[in-house]
Amino acid sequence: MKTDAELKADLMEKLDAIPAVNASEIEVNVDNGMVTLNGQVDTHQTRYQVERTARCVSGMRGLEIKIKPVQPVSRRKPPG
Repeated sequence: MKTDAELKADLMEKLDAIPAVNASEIEVNVDNGMVTLNGQVDTHQTRYQVERTARCVSGMRGLEIKIKPVQPVSRRKPPG
């Protein structure tokens, strides 16, 4: 099993590899294998990409995503 420091390093390396992500805006906390990601990203798409990437890191006991997209969801106005 990976140590918390190894998990954090792996996650940060994976997040740095995502072009749309400014990894300095995402805080990675690991406590006894439980991972929490805090911060903000530009869009919902990027948030999904961060979550999908984080889930690919092996050795986690659990993952909590507390990342908020800055860009609001666009809502179409009804015609008329």
